[in-house]
Amino acid sequence: MKRLLLITISVALLTSCSGGEETIGFLRQNLGAFSIDIPETWRKVNQENYGNTIPPETVVLYLNKIEGDDFIQNVNIVKESLNTDANGLEYAKANMLLGSKAIIDYRAVSREEGAINGMQTVLHVFRARNLSTDPLRYYTQAYFVQDRVGYTATCIAKDEDLAQQQLCEQIVKSFRFGS
Repeated sequence: MKRLLLITISVALLTSCSGGEETIGFLRQNLGAFSIDIPETWRKVNQENYGNTIPPETVVLYLNKIEGDDFIQNVNIVKESLNTDANGLEYAKANMLLGSKAIIDYRAVSREEGAINGMQTVLHVFRARNLSTDPLRYYTQAYFVQDRVGYTATCIAKDEDLAQQQLCEQIVKSFRFGS
């Protein structure tokens, strides 16, 4: 979960993003072992531009600069090698426990066990902040496992923006292995 904290802090530091407008449509992004649908107006950050504050386990990072605001909505996928044959539900439960202790003012919104694109997982929605002076943010996460590799898909939205929150859920739920 330290990776989540670092990614969130790092995204706040990235200011060279292009401005985003209302989402027109989604593009399927094929990223090797998995794919995900991203709004066509969002900008992908190449790994060579991550800097030293984003963990190397971060496979992909997409940003959406909110016009007239310092908030940058984002989605990221973190990859982790597992030393066990855990399934998506086990991986989710372990990450949720660790994550809830790694950030400030963690407040669970929902935890829905079920299938996303045929994979058993937990859709975990929560509010949290990185520093006590930061505003609460709305996080949507799901956890996936394939061949002893875990993937955590996270999308971050403003706590008061229902449209951003719904968009995050749609993006995270689009994760699937293969193309």
